[in-house]
This record gives sequence, structure tokens and C-alpha cells, in this order.
Amino acid sequence: MIEHIDYISSYKVVKAPEKPLKEKICDLEKQLFELMNMEYGKEIIYEDFVLVNDNQNYYLHMLRTAELDPKKENFLLIHGFLSSSTHFLSILPYLLLKYNVFIPDTIGMGLSSRPQISFDSPEQCENYFIEIIYILVKKIFFSNTYNIKKDFYIGGHSLGGFMVSHYIIKYPFGIKKVLLLSAAGITDYRIRGTNIHKEAGKLFGCILSFLSCCWACRPRIQCCYRCICCSKFIKSFMESYSITIDQTYIKSNKDGTPFIVDVNRVNYVLGQLSKLTLDFPDDIYKCMYYMFTLPPPASVNPVELELLNHSNLSCIFIYGEKDWMDRTGAFRLCQQDNDRFKFYIIRNSGHSFAMENPKELVNILQLYF
Repeated sequence: MIEHIDYISSYKVVKAPEKPLKEKICDLEKQLFELMNMEYGKEIIYEDFVLVNDNQNYYLHMLRTAELDPKKENFLLIHGFLSSSTHFLSILPYLLLKYNVFIPDTIGMGLSSRPQISFDSPEQCENYFIEIIYILVKKIFFSNTYNIKKDFYIGGHSLGGFMVSHYIIKYPFGIKKVLLLSAAGITDYRIRGTNIHKEAGKLFGCILSFLSCCWACRPRIQCCYRCICCSKFIKSFMESYSITIDQTYIKSNKDGTPFIVDVNRVNYVLGQLSKLTLDFPDDIYKCMYYMFTLPPPASVNPVELELLNHSNLSCIFIYGEKDWMDRTGAFRLCQQDNDRFKFYIIRNSGHSFAMENPKELVNILQLYF
């Protein structure tokens, strides 16, 4: 058993979302499930999952299977930056058929608590998120909270994939297999021959150099949102939020006729949901500036060599065909150990392929999970 160190006990100042705003968003979330023909309360529920019982309202807002089945496999999924549990909405009908599903809103995002935290180092920031997942896993799978199996699959998208990849290296127990969806921070740019500027061209290099100047100022999304110049642009971007829905796993109506999802309405509600989260208080989005650097867009502590040399877990890497996330490190891992690492590209999709091409993603899940 790996020695456990409590990295979150020193952070007690927590600001929760305001109640009226939270209630409004909860209503929108329930609308989404109805639009996807999922019965809220019977098939799926949200709960505020308390992590630290110190009377300071420190919790994760978690989406999970309502009626947990002790015979089913378990799947824990972690979403990415500026997102929430709704990122997995398109594949949720399939997941609910086969697994006990647990999808928390990451701390500081969605409807989870919004700590006001200052870190001193990238390692301290990473350990904070690793610790959150550790406590969540301990309460879900290694306590008497739920009557389910003790082992589980774990997956993460983008920043969530970064958190998961660091977590499995430190706390591998109980994990059956790992799903890394366009995970950030895999590629180690210190390895000879890795040169994103050369591969992407001079224009991309110039863009990165410009962004690195902004990066040094550490702007936060809420600050940009409150700026008159940026507010309208951000709102329009949030309202354009859209997903694709594969009808294969959507239940039929009670009379047996096919249920057709109103995709336009789903996309509208998702856009409203994303926009409302910007009205929340400032949070820990500034964590990005501790863990990543520009140029190139790289992790301060990449996990490529750690996964190769210090983890025995099987990992499935998946990227979108037009994904902006660098996949060099994941591809190298698969070349070096194809038995343990698998690599897939989702066609006709970008970074958020769980939304853009859920059918192809589900095909891969059926193959390996």
C-alpha cells in the first residue's frame, strides 16, 4: 500500500455556488435528462458528495446511476477544463446500460465547491487534484457508502485525463483499466525528436509565442467574462455549444415507438448551462498556469515516462481526428508497449469527440471495457 499524504487538509476556505443560481442550473440539468429520455431519480441522479466533513460545505456535485447494481462493473469519469459532468451526455445512455456510472463535477467547476486556493508549485497543484480523486475513490469504492464492487474502470477527458494519468501512477489499487480521452500532459517534450513547432509550422509557433505573453499574466475566465469587450464573445461561444447524439441506446417511448431526441433543444439547454456557470464566483481555474506552460503547450510534469516505467495498468488513448491536443507521447507509448497501451483516432471530430462522434467512441468502449 502506497503511503497516503493528505494534501487538501490545509485548504479550508471554500466558497459554494449561490443557492438561487445552483437551483436554476439543477433545473436545467434535469431538463437534459428528460430530453434524453432518462428518468431522473430512477435511472440517474445528482448528489452533493461531501469530501471533508468540517462543516464548511466542501463537496463534489456528482452525477451517478440511481439504482446501483452490485453485479455491474463500475466506471468513474472525470471531465476536462471549463466543463462539467454533462460533457459525457451523448454516451450516457450506453454507459447506464452496462455500468454503475459516477461522474463528478471537478472541484472548482460545474456545481462543485469553489475553493479560493493559492499554490506554491506545480507539484502542490497536481497533488491537490490527485487527493480529491483519492478521497472520492475511497468513499465510493472502499467504504460502505454503496453496495458495489471494489474495483472500477477510470477515465478522464483533457484536463481530467491529466488528473487521472497522475492519479493512477500514485494510487493504482482497485483500477481495472484506464481510458484517456485526449488527455493533456502526456507528451514529454524533453525527449529528443519531439518538436511541436517543427511539426505544426511557423504560424502555429507565432500564435503560441503570442499566447505565452497572455499566459504569463494568468487571466481567468471570469475576469474575461466581466470585461465588456470579451463578455459578448464568450456568451455567444457558450450559446453555440452543441453535441451529436447517437440514437442507438436511447430508450423507446412507453408505447414502443422510437424516441427521437430534440437535439436542437438539448444544445440550447447545454449552452444556457455553460453560460450560467460563468456567473459563479472566481475559482481555481488559475491552476492551469501552475501545471502547464507555453510555448509549447506542455505539462510542467508530463507522465509519458512515468506511465511507461512505473505503471502496469492498461491504458486506452483516444484522440479526435482534428484534435488540437498533442498525441505524440501517447503514440510513442503504444509503439513501445502495444500490449499495455492502445491508440485510437475518432474520425470527423476534434477535441470533444465524446460529443461530436459518440457512436465511434462507444464502439471502442465495447471492445475494451
